[in-house]
Amino acid sequence: MFKDKIKPPLVLTLICLITCGLLVAAYEATYVDNTGVITEKLTSGLTEVFGSADGFEMLKNDDGSVKTCEGVTSILSDGTNTAFEITADGYSTGGLHVLVGVDENGSVCGVSIMTIGETPGLGTKVQNEEFLSQFKGVKYEMTISEESGEPVKAKAVWGSRAEITSLKMNAQLEDGGNGSSFTLDAVTGATFSSNGMYTAVKTALAAYDEMKGSEQ
Repeated sequence: MFKDKIKPPLVLTLICLITCGLLVAAYEATYVDNTGVITEKLTSGLTEVFGSADGFEMLKNDDGSVKTCEGVTSILSDGTNTAFEITADGYSTGGLHVLVGVDENGSVCGVSIMTIGETPGLGTKVQNEEFLSQFKGVKYEMTISEESGEPVKAKAVWGSRAEITSLKMNAQLEDGGNGSSFTLDAVTGATFSSNGMYTAVKTALAAYDEMKGSEQ
């Protein structure tokens, strides 16, 4: 009799606890701050990418709102280096919340994954240093067309072999003169997550290029 009375509320309590835990996990995986405050996660990301978060400020518009651009949640700068906060789709919608660091030369100097909602053991492997290190040094390149003599801006810096071949045929991509091309080695079994990271970095480079263009 006692067991019958205590069992229903105990089961209900367990269900509530499990549900609350799932809600907290989902919130942590998808929350993006847009208040203009440099959060602990952003500070940690800046430190991981640049070695320190000292001197970084979140860029804002004239009306005090957080400065954004297409695909970018916030932009942080210390006057030399720039970091772009981006949430990208991997296998999960919004499963990649990252910070992409770009140095004064327009090269990627690091990527920090602040939260990840990808498949454990597969998509989560994109946060391994072996995968992330591929992005270091990648940048938008400016080449000169042999036909017109005018600068031609690369629209991508790496990708599939077909993309690279196409870009090279149109004189839009140079590889620094070393005879090699930037290629992205995707994580086996995690193509969507790998492509999501590729998209996030391309978004950061495009945003940086846009910012520099507007300053000229």
